[in-house]
Amino acid sequence: MSREPTFEATAIREQFSELASLINSELTVYLIGGGALTLQDMKNATRDIDLIVREKSELQQLWNVLRDAGYHPQEDVAAEYDDLGAVFILEKDRRRFDVFHEQVAGVLYLSEPMVSRSRHLFDEGNLSVQTVSLNDIFLFKAVANRDDDVDDMIRIAQAGIDEDVIVEEIMTQIDLIGGDNFIDAMNQKLGRLREQGFDFDIHQEVTALAERVENGTKVRDAIISLREHEYDDNLYAGVPESAISRRVGKGTANSGIEWLVRLGAVERAEDDSVALTD
Repeated sequence: MSREPTFEATAIREQFSELASLINSELTVYLIGGGALTLQDMKNATRDIDLIVREKSELQQLWNVLRDAGYHPQEDVAAEYDDLGAVFILEKDRRRFDVFHEQVAGVLYLSEPMVSRSRHLFDEGNLSVQTVSLNDIFLFKAVANRDDDVDDMIRIAQAGIDEDVIVEEIMTQIDLIGGDNFIDAMNQKLGRLREQGFDFDIHQEVTALAERVENGTKVRDAIISLREHEYDDNLYAGVPESAISRRVGKGTANSGIEWLVRLGAVERAEDDSVALTD
């Protein structure tokens, strides 16, 4: 049975007030989901409050104050919530906090640009509550797999998003993570929005990135296969680019190699061959 939203704006503030009364040293939390939208009057209520903190000491402190406030660990969590990789999930009276440290879903970090774009909501005692920007909430929602995330993305897009900022942050995340798995998840989520009649320009950008990711996968597979079956005599450090082009096509090879170089997954050797770095 799905959980009904129980955190409306007043309830969120009351819960934070309760936590603030238990905090004995400075603690800064960042809202990254529906709680932020609720406090900004963009939705009536949220099922849970998604928080992210930057320091392990803050994570421990937040665990302690939530437990002191009567919140208990939630073990039976739906798969789509478990996949987000919260460090802990605590619940009391059908109200829940999902708490993350530095990263969400194993693919998105609370980056320095996100922090610089964040907005201060309020202070109470030693507690400081920030919200990441709507652009960044949109990005966090895009990699999640919960039904109501699509509705939240629509709300955010209708309020106005800066697609250049989102694309720039995507590239920042790729450099931080050294991986690109989240792009396909984003592309699928934006595809679901398109099916519901919400077609955003950002989808074109993400689709183009997804194509580069796919080309990178084809090139990586080609290098592995060619290295194993045709270029296993150590005449080349890797595989000649011409051989990769013959296997996957010149356009795919150029795009895929460029993408993998950016990820640090391949490098061009002194003999002009392309070699995997791992």
